[in-house]
Amino acid sequence: MAKLKDIAERVGVSISTVSRAISNDTSRPVSEETKQKIREAAQELGYKWHGSPKGAPQQIVETKRIACIVPQHLMDDHPYFSKVLAGFHEKMEEMGQPPAMVRTSEEVSDAERLKQMLRETGAQGVVAISWYDEELFGLIQKEGIAILGVSLNDDRLSVPVVDCDRIFSSRAAVRHLIEQGHTRIGFVGGPAYSRQMESEERFVGYKFAMLEEGLALRQDWLINTGWNVDRSYSGVSDLLSRLPKAEWPTAIFCASDMLAIPAMRAVVEHEGRIPQDIAIVGMDNIDVAQYTTPPLTSVSVPKHEIGRVAAKSIVDYLDGHYPAETKILLSCSLIVRESSSYSRK
Repeated sequence: MAKLKDIAERVGVSISTVSRAISNDTSRPVSEETKQKIREAAQELGYKWHGSPKGAPQQIVETKRIACIVPQHLMDDHPYFSKVLAGFHEKMEEMGQPPAMVRTSEEVSDAERLKQMLRETGAQGVVAISWYDEELFGLIQKEGIAILGVSLNDDRLSVPVVDCDRIFSSRAAVRHLIEQGHTRIGFVGGPAYSRQMESEERFVGYKFAMLEEGLALRQDWLINTGWNVDRSYSGVSDLLSRLPKAEWPTAIFCASDMLAIPAMRAVVEHEGRIPQDIAIVGMDNIDVAQYTTPPLTSVSVPKHEIGRVAAKSIVDYLDGHYPAETKILLSCSLIVRESSSYSRK
């Protein structure tokens, strides 16, 4: 069965553009020329279009109007969240549901804009993908609209969540480094929704593993990048420049592969060997992780499955199948590659 991704690739547009065209999203319309190309590609690929083109057979299904809200920098081409969105759209199609309407968090950045989006789309449910705003979440709930968080696992949030167990997975990644003989392990990451890195799940998992073994957390080895890849590179570069090689951390756990890759470059540019001088472990296991030099050890997160489970969960939630808020945490696995395979024992 053809998927939105297939149509997007055929036409040369983003998945979100295909989604808007197929869902007849009037608040952010697609040009007629592009929409026609999408229709033609959909017909050629055998995609079952809900309500369009005219004359197509209609499926009898209680459809749900779902809006996905994602920060702009995570849209479309992000190697993690594009897989999550692809899985989400795929499962919606399988369930006979219309495509979700995708919005960036910047487009609904205040109460008035959010209310306008909800009115125009008639959304019954909102899937918040790595986006949280306390005031706007309260507004959505006040409007009686269901919210589901994705990559939004925080015990302080009173919404259903689909995610992976990042605390357990980060702890396992750091324990791998400890088992390789490392005792001086740094951390590269970013803040949680509280805007504090200390409460972010991957940092908590890192800290848990370190304290469990009685290992010191040196403040100057903790780099808060704000999830910016340039700051990962500059932060690790500054760290290695300040210290003599004998005082470098011998390993760094990075909260994402996107942060790990620039960190690896910084190590090499300071004439460090990976993994002999500094071992690197990332998280997410994006496709490019296996092609870095050396190949990057990473926690494999079931990105596509997270999207699929999120789609089913928000539809089930709207159908009343969940009487209470649920938290679904999918398991991860550590993929050991050459960036951390050197034993210091």
